[in-house]
Amino acid sequence: MGEKKVLTRENTPTNELQRPVEKIFKGLKLSYHEVYYLDYDVNEDTGMINKDRLVEHYTKEQTTRNMKALKSARH
Repeated sequence: MGEKKVLTRENTPTNELQRPVEKIFKGLKLSYHEVYYLDYDVNEDTGMINKDRLVEHYTKEQTTRNMKALKSARH
């Protein structure tokens, strides 16, 4: 699968990042790769952008891919 790039607020292309996730669900250990990119932290109450801290963000496509990976890990 090709590596995608996402534009951040500074208009710098950021590569998609992946990390392995392990969850315990009803006694089953599920492991899958989650896809995200890093962007600045935004305070939801004030709308202020903290440019000193990067947090994970998900696009709609990344969220869909993460859900499909989680469902396939369950089977």
